Amino acid sequence: MSIRGVLNGILLLTLTLTALLVPVTPVQSAAMPQQVLLLYDSLAKGTTKEGNVTELQRLLASYSIRVTLKGLDQYEQGMLDHYSKVIMVRNAADILITNKFYVEDWEHYQGQYLHIGYSPPASLKKKLQLTTDVIYDGNADLQIGQFSEIPIQVQDMLYIAGSQGTESLGKLSFQEDGLQAPYAVSKGDDAYVPYFEQGNVSALAMAYVLKDWLHITSTPKVYFAIKEIYPFSDLELLTETAERLYQVGIPFLASIRPVFSNTDYPAMQRYLVAIKRVQSNNGSILVNAPVAMHSTSTSNMDHSLQAKMNAFINLLVHNKIGPLGIGAQMHWAYDKEYSEAGMGFFDSVILYPDENVDYMEQSDTSKSFPSSLYSVPVDFLQGLQTSNNVVPELPMDTVITVDMPKDKEELEELLKMLIQYWVSFADYKQERHQVVTDVNTITSSEGTISINGQPLSLNYTPETVDSDYRYTEEQKKSFTTLFNIQNQFFIVAIMISLLLFGGLMIIGYRMYRKKYLK
Repeated sequence: MSIRGVLNGILLLTLTLTALLVPVTPVQSAAMPQQVLLLYDSLAKGTTKEGNVTELQRLLASYSIRVTLKGLDQYEQGMLDHYSKVIMVRNAADILITNKFYVEDWEHYQGQYLHIGYSPPASLKKKLQLTTDVIYDGNADLQIGQFSEIPIQVQDMLYIAGSQGTESLGKLSFQEDGLQAPYAVSKGDDAYVPYFEQGNVSALAMAYVLKDWLHITSTPKVYFAIKEIYPFSDLELLTETAERLYQVGIPFLASIRPVFSNTDYPAMQRYLVAIKRVQSNNGSILVNAPVAMHSTSTSNMDHSLQAKMNAFINLLVHNKIGPLGIGAQMHWAYDKEYSEAGMGFFDSVILYPDENVDYMEQSDTSKSFPSSLYSVPVDFLQGLQTSNNVVPELPMDTVITVDMPKDKEELEELLKMLIQYWVSFADYKQERHQVVTDVNTITSSEGTISINGQPLSLNYTPETVDSDYRYTEEQKKSFTTLFNIQNQFFIVAIMISLLLFGGLMIIGYRMYRKKYLK
């Protein structure tokens, strides 16, 4: 054999061993998510802009973006070099950028840039030929995408007074003076949005801006979800709700609360039966994140969440229920423990607005998901005030959420409202979702749910739950036979004593009569 042949053989063997040693990458991480550095000067607490940074985090999550969140005072030298997309939120007009590392790095930054709020940088103003002004109090109508004349009340609102050579995104029409201005402008990879608040339709407008800036081309869908479902909920009403939604042709998601103990109790079995009935009525099952309770002491932190979630998902699978995702408050995606131990089983998520923020191990970088729905309450439909009650296409994948109805009257009102608005709700299981535990893999695609590669039948077979359940183990008894014999002996002795006493009473009574009646 020639030297070249020997070298080729060694090279082939090396490549083979290298391929075998490379770890397998999970399917959901095959496509790397887009990453964005989100910077802010202030969280604007106590002002109308409070919460807009959090809202921006939720909007970015709905586009499956991995976000690193930093205050300007936390910026470190060279950070801009690691990101090709940067968003700056300037909530305060009187705060100057004093971080010298950011000022120096900004001079050399060449990536995409989106500026929100006050004080756009000089280079951006020059590129967009931008001028701004302020309306201190007034009313405006917003037009963007397929939405028109959405009313918005503004206070101290910065708006675009002029720009040239730019693409306009949306339009604001101010009612008092007839002034019109673009909601946002862009040119190339740079964009500017002067006004953004949480809790009004500017969030919808910002979603359109982000979609354009991030070059998102996928067709968005709208889903409907019922949440706040517990084992102690009215399960008959839950199944009736599922059946009624099925009858009117509305596919839906059910976000169920997990149970980590006493899963063999009849109440839990009834809960599982109800979930199966929901699943059989075209309901897609999501596991809602549990209420996390932990000690503030590092040494006493409870790290059992992963094992508990794993066991609950396996319990669902054992009962022929195929969960397809998780619902959680947004801060879970920014917590190392919650995002991995609680959400790591899923590649699909609904991120609800934060209500009670309680971090276990906070992270400044979020966990992203291939499928992430932006959640809004059902009142959102009423706030749009669209003509003919036809809701136009939203820019991002959205889920309309309601709490489980408390009674039949609430159910009837809900159905009436859903029918009133012409929304084409999508079927969640038509899309690709994957849930992986230590022993089970649940997937969905084109309406079929599979467990470990086998299609799951969604038909429901009526079941009865045995309520004759022993809630405590029978204690082991000692000397049972001896005590039984002793009990029987005393019973016989007492009966004999009673007979003797009765006989003596009769004899005494007769002697008394015989003596005194003479």
